[in-house]
Amino acid sequence: MVKHTRPFAGKYTRYIMAWLFLGLLGPLVLWPGDMLLTTISIVLALLFTVGYDLIVREIVKSKAKSIAKENAELVLDALRYGRDQKGFLVVTKTFLIFVPLLSNIKTVIDTNKIVRHEFDGQILELTVKFPNKHRMFQFYVSSPVKVEALLLKKSGKSLPYKYDKMKKNNSL
Repeated sequence: MVKHTRPFAGKYTRYIMAWLFLGLLGPLVLWPGDMLLTTISIVLALLFTVGYDLIVREIVKSKAKSIAKENAELVLDALRYGRDQKGFLVVTKTFLIFVPLLSNIKTVIDTNKIVRHEFDGQILELTVKFPNKHRMFQFYVSSPVKVEALLLKKSGKSLPYKYDKMKKNNSL
């Protein structure tokens, strides 16, 4: 597994570069020549930053709605550990969905089946109960506070891990 120190740095680099070149340097260079080009440069800076993010979020919401048939309550930037896949974590009324931008949705988790959820910084670790086994999912999320509040509301308090109980009993 590849360790990520800043998995969302690409987004902020895009913001900085767009505003530096198109929002700041573009108008400074183009101002003496043509006011229309200056305005176009600022509009392009807005499109490369805020416009791109709005379009991508709408695509993600529509992909999640087509799977879950529910509206999204929360959409966050996320990275799925194990696959090292960037995408978005979408929380609906009854599902938690990882939506990769350029590929198909393969991770749909029913919030009632979440047994345990833990946060270690920005890493969300979920233990989900399936018919014959428990499976763990790890996500690196951009805003763990929002996800934690929604998970507490939807799936209840996180249950302790069975080996944690055994460690406590052995130490006594």
